Amino acid sequence: MTAAAFLLVSVASTGGTATAAEVRGPASVPATQCTYRDAFPPGGGTNTGGIPNRYQYSNSPYAGARFDGCADTLQIYYGGFSNPRYAYYEIAYTYPSQLGWYRWVDRGMGRRVWSVRPPITRGDWNFKVRACANTFDSPGPGTCTAWSPQLFLHAV
Repeated sequence: MTAAAFLLVSVASTGGTATAAEVRGPASVPATQCTYRDAFPPGGGTNTGGIPNRYQYSNSPYAGARFDGCADTLQIYYGGFSNPRYAYYEIAYTYPSQLGWYRWVDRGMGRRVWSVRPPITRGDWNFKVRACANTFDSPGPGTCTAWSPQLFLHAV
C-alpha cells in the first residue's frame, strides 16, 4: 500500500447521473510541530546558561526569553540580584507593531519570570533588564545597575 490514500468524490454529470472520480491525498496529516524560539543578544554578553540561555554583563542582572509556539506564550527570565539595596527590576521592551521602548516594574528581587500571553505574543521583541534601588517614581543616578544585554526574539 502506498502512502497516498484513495478518496471517492461524487461528481455530477450533465446527464443527471453521478460518477465517482479518484482523488489522491495523504493518508493522514501529521500534527504540527511545536516551535520554541529563544532570545539572543546581538550585541554580545556573557551566556550564564539555563533554559533558555540567559545573558548578562558583569554589573547587570541576567535576562533570557523563550517563545512557546504551541502554548502561544512568551516568558522573560531575569534575576541575579538579591542584595537588600535593590528594591525592584525594571524591564524595558519593544513589542510587535509598536514604536519605542516600554517599561514595566517588578517589585520582586531574586529570580523572576514575566509571562506575556496572547494576542500580542507573536512578532519581533527586544528586552533588557536592570535592578534599581530607591523610589519607583524616579530612580536617580547611581541607583540602578547597568542594563542587561539587549535581547532579540523573533516569536513566530
